[in-house]
Amino acid sequence: MRLAFPERLERLFRPVDGWGSFRKGARQAAVVFILYRQGERWMVPFVRRRADLRDHPGQVALPGGGVESGESAWEAAQREVAEEIGVPAGRLQPLGAGDPIYAAVTNFSVVPFVAYLPDPVESFVHDVGELEGVLAIPLDRLLDDSAWAQSEEPWRFRYLAHEGSTVWGLTERIVFGLAPKLRQALTEDQSRDLPAAEQ
Repeated sequence: MRLAFPERLERLFRPVDGWGSFRKGARQAAVVFILYRQGERWMVPFVRRRADLRDHPGQVALPGGGVESGESAWEAAQREVAEEIGVPAGRLQPLGAGDPIYAAVTNFSVVPFVAYLPDPVESFVHDVGELEGVLAIPLDRLLDDSAWAQSEEPWRFRYLAHEGSTVWGLTERIVFGLAPKLRQALTEDQSRDLPAAEQ
């Protein structure tokens, strides 16, 4: 029996409780790369942060935030997703974790989780205290290298412009780190639909 896309991802990523550890001395955070179906496409929700926030003001980010004392990184991630975009804890199906990423500018050590939302709400409800809104981006666009542009700034960074917003910085690094396994699972998903003679 061939595995569905989420099941293949679960085999490719580390378990949510076996991803490793945060950088010593860094502020601990967790984010979630959430996959859900909209028609025939896989979609990923991002949050647009308010411009007056202390950390990453005005940026497009994956839902998530700081890990509080006494909670695991995955527990923190679920709590933040519930607070930021209104998906209750327990609704997400965890598929695994990527490599932790360190952001030197803000001294954050961030673990990215990948999860599947099998029964998405009709529209996400964002936290107006922290966010300007939710931006849904198709997975195939995120994984299309030609959709990403290169800045002309001296430090050269990749970015993705989408519906008036820009994905870049730490969020770009997270997406870039998860992309190889996402592509691998998607390729297997697409090949299973081909007639036997074409495989």
